[in-house]
Amino acid sequence: MSATVNAHYQQNLDTDRIIAKLQSAYPEGPDRFQLAPVDQLHIGGIKASLKLVKRIAELDVTSILDIGSGLGGLMRLIEQDLKLSITGLDITHGLNQINQQLSSLAPSNSSPQVITGDAHNLPFKSNQFDLIVFQHSLLNMPDAVQVLRECKRVLTEHGQLLMHEVLQGENHSEMRYPVPWARNADDSHLRTESELLAMLSESDFEVEVFNDWSEEALAWRQRQAEKEKQSAGNTTPPPVSPALILGPEFGQMGPNVIRNLSNRAARVVEVIARDA
Repeated sequence: MSATVNAHYQQNLDTDRIIAKLQSAYPEGPDRFQLAPVDQLHIGGIKASLKLVKRIAELDVTSILDIGSGLGGLMRLIEQDLKLSITGLDITHGLNQINQQLSSLAPSNSSPQVITGDAHNLPFKSNQFDLIVFQHSLLNMPDAVQVLRECKRVLTEHGQLLMHEVLQGENHSEMRYPVPWARNADDSHLRTESELLAMLSESDFEVEVFNDWSEEALAWRQRQAEKEKQSAGNTTPPPVSPALILGPEFGQMGPNVIRNLSNRAARVVEVIARDA
């Protein structure tokens, strides 16, 4: 699994180029919105992450694990806005390296704790975190039950899961690839709603919140497509874009996300579950 995920996220990753472009464009350091094109790659972008930050502010937590932390956009928002302790874990070491460099560029100059590791075997002691966050990361994990069992182990008593994830829609057979998390169906691990709920129950989690964010996610992706179209015609395009992470295939990924959400091949949901 690690080789497949690493190949997907690292094959086009040019850390030096990304950092150089950001330093040149923003000598005082990029703010959260200027970083968003590269550190908020999930469907919904920074607005979806800010919704999660608001949700976390409502929860009684002090220590957080972000599984599949990627380039660290959500981590930085949580640290800056909530002043909470957060650890990031990602299986792709290259993403962890650029996560730390992006944090050092930002005006807050934070230094996140980021660990390279596999969520199927979490490198943490038991009863360590109050909250575990998944943001478009379970979809890269083939054995969700094993991952959820590991989450159960490292969560404190009555600890919680917060998920912003992509699921199969009722027309999943019409799914088109590539998408931002996978270039083909073999590397995409989307579950149905009933499958995810059953896995959570099997792992002794009780679902407290289940919200469908699909319409909002589709509207966001459509707005982004229009911005990207306008940027392509500008003589001075934005200094960074998702293509610097995902490569030239991002030109196909964006339209495919719109199509997959429009025809209900995929869904975007928010889930909060508590240790039962």
